Amino acid sequence: MNIPDNVDLVEYFRLNGELEAQDLHGAAYWCDKVKDRFRNGPNVFGATLPWPKTHEYVRLRPGEISIHAGINGHRKSMVTGQIALHLAEQGERSCIASLEMKPEATLGRLASQAATTSQPSNEFVDAFLGWADDKIIIYDRLDSTPMEAVLGVCYYATQELGCQHIFIDSLMKCGIGEDDYNKQKKFLDLLSVCAKQTNCHIHLVAHMRKGENENKRPGKFDVKGTGAITDLVDNCFVHWKNIAKRDAERRQSDGLSLSESQLKKLDEPDQLLIVAKQRHGEYDGQFKLWFHNDSLQMLESDHSKPHIVDIGDFTEPEVQF
Repeated sequence: MNIPDNVDLVEYFRLNGELEAQDLHGAAYWCDKVKDRFRNGPNVFGATLPWPKTHEYVRLRPGEISIHAGINGHRKSMVTGQIALHLAEQGERSCIASLEMKPEATLGRLASQAATTSQPSNEFVDAFLGWADDKIIIYDRLDSTPMEAVLGVCYYATQELGCQHIFIDSLMKCGIGEDDYNKQKKFLDLLSVCAKQTNCHIHLVAHMRKGENENKRPGKFDVKGTGAITDLVDNCFVHWKNIAKRDAERRQSDGLSLSESQLKKLDEPDQLLIVAKQRHGEYDGQFKLWFHNDSLQMLESDHSKPHIVDIGDFTEPEVQF
């Protein structure tokens, strides 16, 4: 803050306050909205996540930032890709800055999720990429990228390309040292300004500090870096893979005996989506998800079928359930 020398601070800030007068109101100004909140509950608005059971509790609202945090290998990028695909179906345009994965790999995984098969036909890939061309914008950049360039992409994609969502994967690739907490805070501050100024939703993938083991479920306080990361964002989603269940399934497929505790693991979900923070929502808690290996989709129950994305007249003939 640059305050001129030799000024009367009381008068200086009073004049600045006059500029904010239009946003100052007495309590009764919000009477109708308060009564509506009591009658109907908090207003639920914003884009939805891919799983219907979350719609009443979690939304992706304009002007907000969401952190998607998780241990390495716990499918953060895979799940955020499924979210971007679901947003495209809702008519919401996304820009994906996947700084850890080549564009063809990102789009290949999205095509598999859309077709619900790990080997979509060439015809489906053609049709899918044509459908996605104006819905998903890819930033063709790999490895560490200066945060100024990332912020430039955010502003350009929203202002010039009409993107409502920006996916940045990941924080550690934005030219900021792991122990440079001041720069991390500055970056989050600037992302927050960008989200509010452009009315977009920014999704930032982050990593977790190494814990005792992967079976312990992490929380928002385990996000690697400064505590300001989770303080400054609006939402914090933690993605956790049930490693113990995966190991039990492998033992079972290998014909090995399972202990009683391992047998119980087989009935557990494959993945948890933990809503560790939702500043403008009432809900925090967790949602159980099941992984469908061939489609790379997370399903909302163990008997759900993968969702086939409607890309028009074309359907993938190879898909079977």
